[in-house]
Amino acid sequence: MPVKIQAKMKNPIQIAKIKAVILYIMQCFPEGVDYIKLFKILYFAQQEHLVKYGKVIVDESFRAVKHGPVPTYTYKALQIAEGKPLEGDFKDFLAGIEVSNKKVYTVQKPDMEYISGVAKKCLDAAIDKYKNADPYDLSDLSHDSAWQEASNRIKDDPQKNFITIIDMARAGNASEPMVEYIREKQIVKDALSY
Repeated sequence: MPVKIQAKMKNPIQIAKIKAVILYIMQCFPEGVDYIKLFKILYFAQQEHLVKYGKVIVDESFRAVKHGPVPTYTYKALQIAEGKPLEGDFKDFLAGIEVSNKKVYTVQKPDMEYISGVAKKCLDAAIDKYKNADPYDLSDLSHDSAWQEASNRIKDDPQKNFITIIDMARAGNASEPMVEYIREKQIVKDALSY
């Protein structure tokens, strides 16, 4: 049974940043890119950024599904672009993006104002490393310890298929001081959100 993917509400800046990063990856694929490759490049870039800098590139939640981590907001938007009857306003996000047969196409350029220099380095490294990889090999590679942790939680509760950023950082071999730094930032972020 497929797991339903829930996308958290995002503010306009978060949406613009996610779109800029997705377009940045997509510009390396003028003939379009399939979902798996797009999602895995984003995942591995996000993971490297966490390991090196203790921060995410984009405020995007990843869920553990059959073919590995999936960014929830982006996936829901692309499903809507396919014509699936899902709820949500993704018009701005999808402007200039087309989807056909699980492949994503665009000629739109990313707004580089939303991509920092270090984020660009991590994105470039992931693109260079995985651009020519088989999508299903990337799927297997993304079945790391973070994916496994979330997959184990699904057995208890199907809504617990989220991948935490601490698990993601650990799967990328982050040092314990970096993991502690990420934890402290999450505690502060959670405290300020009330």
